[in-house]
Amino acid sequence: ISFFSLINILLTNHGLNLFLYLVVLITTMDVFAYIGGKTFGNKKIVPNISKGKTIEGTLAGLFFTMIISLMLKDLINFNVLESLTIGFLIGVLAFLGDLLESVFKRNNGVKDSGKLIPGHGGLLDRFDSYILTLPALNIFLVN
Repeated sequence: ISFFSLINILLTNHGLNLFLYLVVLITTMDVFAYIGGKTFGNKKIVPNISKGKTIEGTLAGLFFTMIISLMLKDLINFNVLESLTIGFLIGVLAFLGDLLESVFKRNNGVKDSGKLIPGHGGLLDRFDSYILTLPALNIFLVN
């Protein structure tokens, strides 16, 4: 579903801008959640699924994702409220996609989804945030 959503997004007139917007926001969420968690993280958000995720890191990631979304609003022709809302939703869906992939790994008793990128949880960890965000972007912004 995510792959076909990506194809549908890219086939629109502004599809490349939408995809670039999504990539930047997902990267922002991942990076700032990591930095926020390492810097301020005390309370684990879902320790039975993912031991590294903290409430503080997740909130930092969401905050900066919304700020970057606001900064990029003209790329997609959003107003302030739309950019903040979409930034928040993309951040939440990216987080949930990451958790979903962690659940699959834990249920199958594996730490990493592969060995292609050592120390990063595998190749799937680089794309897990897109599992939910691509279909949502396709449904709400393209159709």
